[in-house]
Amino acid sequence: MVKQKKASSLSKSPAEALAQMEEPKLKWKTLAQLAAALVVIWITSLILTPYIGYWILALPAAVTLALIGFGIYVWRLTSRSRKVIAIMKEATDEMGRRQAIEKLSENGSKDAMKALARAQLVAQTKPLEALQILESIDLGKAPAMLQDDIRSQLALLYLRSNRVRDARTVADSIRLDRQPNPKAKAMYAAVVAESFSRSGKADEARKLLETYSAEDKEYGEAKALLLRAQVYTCFALKKRGLVRKAMEGLAEIEPGLLGGFVQKGTQPELMKLAKQVLARSGLAPKTKIIHTR
Repeated sequence: MVKQKKASSLSKSPAEALAQMEEPKLKWKTLAQLAAALVVIWITSLILTPYIGYWILALPAAVTLALIGFGIYVWRLTSRSRKVIAIMKEATDEMGRRQAIEKLSENGSKDAMKALARAQLVAQTKPLEALQILESIDLGKAPAMLQDDIRSQLALLYLRSNRVRDARTVADSIRLDRQPNPKAKAMYAAVVAESFSRSGKADEARKLLETYSAEDKEYGEAKALLLRAQVYTCFALKKRGLVRKAMEGLAEIEPGLLGGFVQKGTQPELMKLAKQVLARSGLAPKTKIIHTR
């Protein structure tokens, strides 16, 4: 009796992954803390007014205006993000995906958020076209909290196209400390680590991956990217046993994830290891025997 593998939550179809996307929410706890801090500033300024003068009230007034402006900006950005995610969730099949791409392309939109979402949908079938979409985004005009999302997706597509130098240039600008979401931060780390390991900085890649364990369930779908980065990092460090282990982890999620390691341009030894792991999973390409008369 063959033991059936437990279904992994990571081996989802793109449609399932999109359907489970979380809509962004305002962090009311953070807003409450800011409001409490603002009240303290106002009270302190009012207490000091008889001793210093009314001009001191300019400080809490300026802080209040700044926070109101920032709050309006965040609220608008959150609302836009919800609308974009709602469109992406319509891509449950090929027809829905096409319609979602059309909606995100309406009026020749140069909106960075819509362009990023469109690239993610297009990348499922046309990665080179998705790459062009991301390259067309003006990062300087994109919302600050969205810039590293764009960079990470762009670097990932560069890596999968074996444009390592371009990936490294983009990865050098990614700041993990600006991302509060653990899953997104792990994805950044994986992309940066792979870029480093494939461009001569394997030791730095190793240190980064030691901080983000692929086995941490909090990282969700980023596990596959972390394992992929481990493959390249351990290969660069000549740790073949760990390379095989990372590949086996990928095969356990989905054997097709090893497909990129058996394509043209892959180093022969790395390709050989990938084929060996694929053979064990029963998905290695079989040699066709042609019988002649």
